[in-house]
Amino acid sequence: MGGRRILSDEQLAEMAELRERGWGLTRIAEHFTDAGTPVSRSTVNWQCLRLGADAPPRLRGRQTAPSAPYWRGGRSCRPWTDAEDRQLLRLEASGVSATDMARRLGRANSSVRGRLLTLARRDARREEAHA
Repeated sequence: MGGRRILSDEQLAEMAELRERGWGLTRIAEHFTDAGTPVSRSTVNWQCLRLGADAPPRLRGRQTAPSAPYWRGGRSCRPWTDAEDRQLLRLEASGVSATDMARRLGRANSSVRGRLLTLARRDARREEAHA
């Protein structure tokens, strides 16, 4: 999956540590770019989401979910509904592959992977709040 790796395991670990220390996504991207590995803010965001690296609670800001279609990178995006989230989690629990989940939900593979990561982050935040 994907192409040539840009970031080493060590760089990914550093990225996660910086995020958990409270560095912003843009600051992290600039840090790696200045060190010779140009990465975008969105790359940092995706990798931190994938790694489970989250900003400290005091720096997260208010989280809102879009309720209507929106544009990102010149493409129309359809927000996830609660019903789709439940279906996605049922499919994951039953062992359905991300590709099959995407096909059944009419979503892109990357959208399914990103949503599963987002839902996992939400669960982790809820657990953290109740710990």
